Amino acid sequence: MSITKSQTEAIGSIFNGNRFVIPTYQRKYSWTNNERKALWQDIEESLASNMHHFVGTLSFKENKNNGAQAILDTDTVYEVIDGQQRITTLFILLSVLIDKLDNDVAKTKQMGALIGTPDALKLEPLGGDGDFLNSLIFEFNNIDISKNNKRSQRFMYAAKQQFMALAHHLTSTQAAERIVFIKERIHVLVFNVENQAQAVKMFSIINDRGLPLRILDKTKSILMLYSTLHLHEKLNAKINDGFEKIFDSYDSLLIEKEKLKILGRLEENTIFTHHYYSSERLFPETWNNRNGAETVFENLKLKCEQLKSKENELEQFILAYLDDFTNFALAYSALVQDVETVPGYRKPFQFLEFTATLYPLLVRLHMQSKLADLLPLLETTEVRVYKLKNTNPIADMYWLSSEVAKGKLTTAEITTHLVNFNEKFMSDHNFKNYLDADVYQNGAVKYILAEYTKDNPSIELYKGLQVEHIFSREPDFDVSAYGFSEDYDYEKNRIGNLCLLEEGLNKGVSNKAPVNKVQGYLTSQVSDMRNLGGAIQAGPFDKGSVDTRREGVIDFCLSRFKIH
Repeated sequence: MSITKSQTEAIGSIFNGNRFVIPTYQRKYSWTNNERKALWQDIEESLASNMHHFVGTLSFKENKNNGAQAILDTDTVYEVIDGQQRITTLFILLSVLIDKLDNDVAKTKQMGALIGTPDALKLEPLGGDGDFLNSLIFEFNNIDISKNNKRSQRFMYAAKQQFMALAHHLTSTQAAERIVFIKERIHVLVFNVENQAQAVKMFSIINDRGLPLRILDKTKSILMLYSTLHLHEKLNAKINDGFEKIFDSYDSLLIEKEKLKILGRLEENTIFTHHYYSSERLFPETWNNRNGAETVFENLKLKCEQLKSKENELEQFILAYLDDFTNFALAYSALVQDVETVPGYRKPFQFLEFTATLYPLLVRLHMQSKLADLLPLLETTEVRVYKLKNTNPIADMYWLSSEVAKGKLTTAEITTHLVNFNEKFMSDHNFKNYLDADVYQNGAVKYILAEYTKDNPSIELYKGLQVEHIFSREPDFDVSAYGFSEDYDYEKNRIGNLCLLEEGLNKGVSNKAPVNKVQGYLTSQVSDMRNLGGAIQAGPFDKGSVDTRREGVIDFCLSRFKIH
């Protein structure tokens, strides 16, 4: 069936005699369980009440350059401009329902009409997702999803799993009823655009129903739009290729985030703005380290608009931005993957957890192979300024990351900048004073105490450790007998009275006097706790012992987290 410019159609009519490809400028498949469950419930409710169901708008462009395949294929091929999340979800759902049919003839007929064959799927994302969707439909049991780092493919796999679970109780007859309902009574408003410029323009202004275009989609579409309208499509292929890498890098980051339990607030906006904050040279007129993602996007559009009548300058800007963003995204992903394998990376990245503000600089240094040499000083910066002082200076750090991106600073020069940054925000004198005060609940304490033990704990052990008060927060004994006075509420929270203990042991020792905690301390996996247990048992252990310990920890920190 040929699709006219504008019409309301049933899903079955759309697939009749047509095939659909999802071009690479489209977003990746990203519907979650919630969106898919809502679609399933809509179908069930509409079926039960004998109603039609409208799922929104789909936009297509006929692909008239299908080459050799056109000779072998009588279907008309369309590019999906808008609505691929819904059409992909319905496609996967139909495949699951068809698998429930127990009549082989009916199953073959429905597969041919709605799904296609391994050689010619009715719906095909271009790129690697197309091969995966093919495997999902025809070789599902052979897929090892645990080895797949592509987020879009994990979402498609989850979609099939979810629909298989929802359809598990259906009989063959009930599955057939739902196939007929989807074919005949799920309706969409269809738009068929005529050319590439119109297709890209439409994609850039239409938001998918229930899932608005996100920042990376919008960025890609605006670059495609200016390339199509003002550069005769000259850069379209490069933009598609670059954003394929950017999307894959982001997917990889999300998987590593879940695995390593770092990058707590990472999202598309993060990688987009982190690139911008370290790219002042690309936006000299409008760069501002406090711009949010939407402002950055508007500045990108403004730059393209200003250059649209200067073809060479527009091309150079888009190429420079695309190349730098692609390399930045690839380096971001590679850096986080290195956390597990590169010596010295695990503790500062996974235990200490760098503040997000440092990531533009970390990525730029990684791109220039300078990170390993500067990592100890960056770790010190995190401990002193971002954790212990609990402040978040961004202007100096984003300026430095942009200077590093220009490629003119040596490692020694970057070192000087970082030393000056620490002198400005947390000099040795201030560092000592902060450490000497009430530091309980400070974000640096756990990492400092873990380093003080000189152990090399696993991440599982480290995450399970709690900050323990040697002399308890709410003691069930007279603290004055140990040399403390009325200022105990302050003294108990100084670093000499703090240590690290496993959660279970910490609960066991509770508010006891130190001498009654010895057995718990001696059974700890933390060497400092066992040593403390031995020191307390040998006695005497009092306020003077805590003061001596505090001085030792402070001296250790001045050496371990030094800036000179």
